Amino acid sequence: MYPRSMSCCGLMVHIHIHVALLLLVYPRINLVSAILGSGDGDQFLGNCDDNLNNLTKTLDRIVLSSNYDKTLRPGIGGPPVHVVADIYALSIGPIQEVDMEYHLDVFFRQRWNDYRLAYKDPYNILSLNTVMLESIWYPDTYFINGKKSYGHNITTPNRLFRIYPNGDVLYTQRLTIIPECKMHFENYPMDRQVCPLLFGSNSYSTSDITYSWHPDEVIVSPNTRLAQFQLNGNTVGNFTIPSERIGNRSVLYAHFFLQRNIGYFLIQIYVPCILVTMSSWVTFWLNPEATPARVALGVLTILAITTLGWSMKDNLPKVSYAKAMDWYLALCFTFALGSLVEFAAVNFFSKSHTIDEAGTLSSYDEEDDETQYRRSSRYKRQTKYGNSYRATRITSDEVFEDSESFEDESCCVAFIHCLKGNAKYKQFTLNRKCQFIDVGEIDRACRIVFPVAFAILNLFYWLIY
Repeated sequence: MYPRSMSCCGLMVHIHIHVALLLLVYPRINLVSAILGSGDGDQFLGNCDDNLNNLTKTLDRIVLSSNYDKTLRPGIGGPPVHVVADIYALSIGPIQEVDMEYHLDVFFRQRWNDYRLAYKDPYNILSLNTVMLESIWYPDTYFINGKKSYGHNITTPNRLFRIYPNGDVLYTQRLTIIPECKMHFENYPMDRQVCPLLFGSNSYSTSDITYSWHPDEVIVSPNTRLAQFQLNGNTVGNFTIPSERIGNRSVLYAHFFLQRNIGYFLIQIYVPCILVTMSSWVTFWLNPEATPARVALGVLTILAITTLGWSMKDNLPKVSYAKAMDWYLALCFTFALGSLVEFAAVNFFSKSHTIDEAGTLSSYDEEDDETQYRRSSRYKRQTKYGNSYRATRITSDEVFEDSESFEDESCCVAFIHCLKGNAKYKQFTLNRKCQFIDVGEIDRACRIVFPVAFAILNLFYWLIY
């Protein structure tokens, strides 16, 4: 039946061809035979046998011909093979920011012409089993920025293979691709990302294979939905990678434009931060003497904002620059910390000045201070161990030396002296027999300054990002 000169490899290819043809034709023969009956069915079977024989001879003449070598590209030594590609994206996502990658589920189509496969028999298109694909040459296309890719094989390999009379070949695969996407998070979570897909030949240079896009280019299924992103379209193009060592490579690319949806972050981060920051301002309406309440409120709001900030760190890569969300968290943290610092200033001023029943400021009794210090445990410990120590007192002469400089200082410098706990300045304010500032005025001013400043900075933030 087979020529003796046929090799084992050629024999196996021939058997595969017959199996593929039987798989294509035999089910149709049984169906038509059952419908038409025995008489017409026999005639139909006879015609099918003739078509099968003709098709077998055609494929034998094409594939098993001594002129066909599947290891060599069509027209070797001549013009390059032109491969036309297009993509139908079934789904996009998920997008993984930590690994800077995204997922694509696509039908990847390639078309090229192999004149050695041309035939003149009366068959418009040969829809063949993909087993036949191993008997012909096809491009070694790979995804340049793909971290991982795999084909779908359930329930059978999801591939399509067709040959046209003029030698054109159509090869379609269903693939899941995980390409790399270099993301920038300066505007996170109001960021826009451009995720590329690059592919080309693995071993052939532009002198052997060139790529171009089919008019369909890239089509995305209208049923595609992304959780955090919105697809704003795509662009395609081609370029050449220069290389003196292995030759220039023809590459096709597709860019997918993604914009992050901010709704999730408004609900989970921004609105809670605003509410926590506003709750820290309640301290301005509390009594300055309610120290436990004001301190607890300030500390709790700071911890709440810190917790909200850390809750988003696990979903992002550890980049070395500040993101838009980091700036907003820092803004809220600053206002929460500011309310706590404001209470510290109020508490300092309220403790620095005591008013007697006559309405005048009382001064410190130096002898009473020294007597109380000598009675303290610290003084007893120092005298017990023989340390020569005398209670330090700020005398009026020492204060008088710096009184002229204190008189000319601005309110901001005076406030810094208060925060530092400058003892000379404190004694100076007592000797002046007047109160430096009304602590109630600080709270009343902060009730207006903090909300207005926060609103203005929020306006600038949302206009910038």
